[in-house]
Amino acid sequence: MKKEEFLVWFIKFSGILEILFGLCIIFLTSLMDVLELPNFPFWEWSFGLSLAFMGVLLWYSGRNLKKYLIIPLVSIFFRLILAGIELYVALTVPKMFYFLLGGAIYDFFSPLLTIILLKQLNYLHKGSLS
Repeated sequence: MKKEEFLVWFIKFSGILEILFGLCIIFLTSLMDVLELPNFPFWEWSFGLSLAFMGVLLWYSGRNLKKYLIIPLVSIFFRLILAGIELYVALTVPKMFYFLLGGAIYDFFSPLLTIILLKQLNYLHKGSLS
């Protein structure tokens, strides 16, 4: 296997691992609550880092949207899901209502605006990710 082929394989492998680790963190946190195990700030830090690095990727994708279109598309999907989670927590944890409601509003409308702009500028057409 050539170095470049290995690099592509390794990046894809790393991406799959990150997806699996992310899913484990989601379900492990809930399991820790059920088992009444101590909850460490590791989870909050991980989430904060994930958001920060998603921001870095989004910023970088602006250099060449045609080439890096998948990054904003993943971000759109992520933020729409996050908006639902934020709204749920805002409604169930009164102390966090206004803070999370603002986040939910942003995380709902920002992806919609992004989709509208991508569509108007013909970034979303058949074969745009190939």
